[in-house]
Amino acid sequence: MLAHFAGDFLTARERFRRAAGECGARLQSYPIDAPGPNGEALSVDAAYFGAPNPTRALLVSSGIHGIEGFAGSALQQAFIHDLAPAADGRTGILLVHALNPYGFAHLRRVNEHNVDLNRNCLQSFPGPGNEGYRSFRDLLDPYSSRVHADFFTIRLLLRALRYGFAATQQAIAGGQYTFADGLFYGGDRRQPSIDIFERILHDAPVAGAGLVIHIDVHTGLGSYGDYQLLPTEPLEAATLRQLRKWFGDRAIIGSTNPASVNYSASGSVRELSTRVFASARVYALTLEFGTFAPLRVLQALRRENWLHHHGGDSVFSRKIKAELLQCFCPRAARWRNALLSQGLSVLQQALHALSAPSP
Repeated sequence: MLAHFAGDFLTARERFRRAAGECGARLQSYPIDAPGPNGEALSVDAAYFGAPNPTRALLVSSGIHGIEGFAGSALQQAFIHDLAPAADGRTGILLVHALNPYGFAHLRRVNEHNVDLNRNCLQSFPGPGNEGYRSFRDLLDPYSSRVHADFFTIRLLLRALRYGFAATQQAIAGGQYTFADGLFYGGDRRQPSIDIFERILHDAPVAGAGLVIHIDVHTGLGSYGDYQLLPTEPLEAATLRQLRKWFGDRAIIGSTNPASVNYSASGSVRELSTRVFASARVYALTLEFGTFAPLRVLQALRRENWLHHHGGDSVFSRKIKAELLQCFCPRAARWRNALLSQGLSVLQQALHALSAPSP
């Protein structure tokens, strides 16, 4: 199972393509203009299994946050080997691999324009204001050469005590559309990879499905080695009951639940799939696997963003990239096995939900 985890984007893409092809999937590749670290051609890839004209569809997307694609690709490969061929005659399965191939290849969470693609799926630009981010910008977007020893954690905690922890989380992670060199920047226009994703959804046989479950795979939030399913908000009570029937009470966490690691953000890929399948009943979920403490993850993102914009010596650069990868795809076999086993269980639950009578 652990062999599904690749060491780089090109290997992950080749394994995904090979596994899908061997199982008879219809494969399509959509190149992007930005090159890989050694000039390699990069692409978003899609594999379709199942009925030629499905009435129900399972959509599984990965890698919208670049470096998180190592885990998402591994789960998609395991799914192809274990579950994808088992779809019933009315269900279509669409796997979209590496929505952010640049970030995947360059070990970044954002794309070639420093855009967080999961804040970029807006109907129109500019995106909503976030004045809270401005209050933390001096901490989050450092210009000092001493980024590795500037007491960031202490300074952030003191600032959070002033503004409140919930407001701090929202200000930082909710997305911002003002500072192009900052964290969680949603961009000033639609990005090419998002156009590609929408094109994939329109071109695939699932376009006419009446019931769609979309699961977007992420890592970095929550308890180490555990997962949550985060639905699109706001959530109707009947929808929440249905999701908990399919996936279990513990797995489905709404943003009003005190146990949630969620926050309000605009422009998510789940919003886009809901709009594209406007005539269908859509259940759009983030499958989020926890890694390390939020402060550690944020520090890793901050240092990598500083490195990208200001540079650094080769030894320090390698350490920063290695830490970012560790935060979003831990090396430990225990974590990787947990991701695959729990992720496959969730995807199997999704297939069972699609094969059941209409909700």
